[in-house]
Amino acid sequence: MVSGVIPSTAEAASDVIPLYSFNQSPLVQIYGLPALGSARVLEQDKVDVSLQIQIANNSTDALNNVEYLVLDGETHRLTLVFRQGLVNGYEWGVELPYLSHSSGFMDNFIEDWHRTFGLRQGNRLSIPPNLINYHYSRNGTELVNVSRSTKGIGDIRLSSGMQLSHSLGERNVALRASLKIPTGESADLLGSGSTDLALWLSVAPGTKTADSWRGYGGGGILLLTDGDVLPDQQRNYVAFGNIGLSYRIIPSLTAYVQLDAHSAFYRNSDFRQLNATAFQGLLGVLWEFTPGKYAGFSISEDLTVDASPDFGVNLSVSFSF
Repeated sequence: MVSGVIPSTAEAASDVIPLYSFNQSPLVQIYGLPALGSARVLEQDKVDVSLQIQIANNSTDALNNVEYLVLDGETHRLTLVFRQGLVNGYEWGVELPYLSHSSGFMDNFIEDWHRTFGLRQGNRLSIPPNLINYHYSRNGTELVNVSRSTKGIGDIRLSSGMQLSHSLGERNVALRASLKIPTGESADLLGSGSTDLALWLSVAPGTKTADSWRGYGGGGILLLTDGDVLPDQQRNYVAFGNIGLSYRIIPSLTAYVQLDAHSAFYRNSDFRQLNATAFQGLLGVLWEFTPGKYAGFSISEDLTVDASPDFGVNLSVSFSF
């Protein structure tokens, strides 16, 4: 999983802007799991445009008498995000993703990273680096097989938001929704073939809160129609949420620590890659390098081992006007 930040004109440096992130496992990112977003919707006629570059490196395998799974490769996700404020505390938006699955370039770096910080290497030392192999079979039947580089348009997402509570001194609460449309090619894991609806709440302190340390969070439910990827094992609802803490180092620079979680997307499997509740930890910074223009950087690690990519990086730029 990888992450970033998307601020708005109305969201000054004093606002809490969650890290833009969701699980980038090749068998999870195809669904409509959202980045939870700000607890403040945009003001009327205000616009945010951002570019999110997410890189997730996967290296995990599992085997038993029934199932065989390998997720070895790198997923790159380039997303153009547009949001616009409407009247009476509403907003709408759209996310246009372009995806690629390939052998990537981060394997050697991640091995050194894990070695330096004493983190689990998993199967990295036993598999040749820089390969692409996303494979799952059950009872000898091949159900997922991506063994070559693929790229293309992913599943487009439409979004909306409604301000439920807006207090300068206390808290902001927004009700948000997103609708994922099956525009990506499911055979290449660029999409799921399902139409997914997500509903959630985002909560954060009011904009006049003077504390440098501030918490935030949110959660909701994702409803999925039957898709093309492991249709006999796919679940039709998933719970998700996040909780985070931000620290304003200086007015233009904020540091973040965030925990993301979601329930399993699949059933009838003994593998954590499919049936585990996923927890991911993120560290990031947001820099307002000029008024209304932001740059973000973050990294992620899987806290539930194998349920998400064991390392992710995100770079983001956003413009508010």
